[in-house]
Amino acid sequence: MKKLRATLNLIAIIALFAIGLTLIFIKPIQALLVQHLSEELVTTSPAILEFNNALEEADFDFEEVQSLSIWEVLQAQANRKDLPVIGSIGIPSVDMQLPILKGVGKNALAVGAGTMKPEQVMGQGNYALAAHYFENRDILFGPLYHSEIGDAIYLTDTTAIYEYHITKIEVVEATAVHVIEDVPNETLLTLITCADEGVRRLLVQASFVQQYDIESPPTALQQAN
Repeated sequence: MKKLRATLNLIAIIALFAIGLTLIFIKPIQALLVQHLSEELVTTSPAILEFNNALEEADFDFEEVQSLSIWEVLQAQANRKDLPVIGSIGIPSVDMQLPILKGVGKNALAVGAGTMKPEQVMGQGNYALAAHYFENRDILFGPLYHSEIGDAIYLTDTTAIYEYHITKIEVVEATAVHVIEDVPNETLLTLITCADEGVRRLLVQASFVQQYDIESPPTALQQAN
């Protein structure tokens, strides 16, 4: 009986130790997986972008977005060929480059920035994107916390590059959904991520500056590459 009790105690200790190691390393592993897949998807071919841009099914219910789990990252990894990538976003000043995906579904937000409205078009209206934020890690929209007023942001699709400059950085309430609505006579880019442990949102808004042909990128992007 004593040997059995000792064996069970040892098993319990080993199990607790394994759980502890998992909790310690799961976040770094998750971050590495997200970063690797994001970098892979940024280089998605134009043909795939054109196909994915035509997809009709996508989830745009941002209110249902939950914290990102390792299981969602692994699922996105397994389904990466079917992810609705439609372009990319880059902010050279904070070394951020991410794929843009259609909608804010779990798989989309596990690897990049998701579009928040079904019919939005780059370079028109208020183009709104959302992405997750990992505290103290410069992946997904984490670099937005290092951005400054005046920084350039570049969106790309299959035909053009769209340059915006940041005009507003502030923390807003989670209920402030009006920030993604179109504003008359303004062409905007609105980026949303978590703030205050998910209670509120970080808002980064930028104004449209110029459009470039995809074959003639601006100097800042050429230098960044």
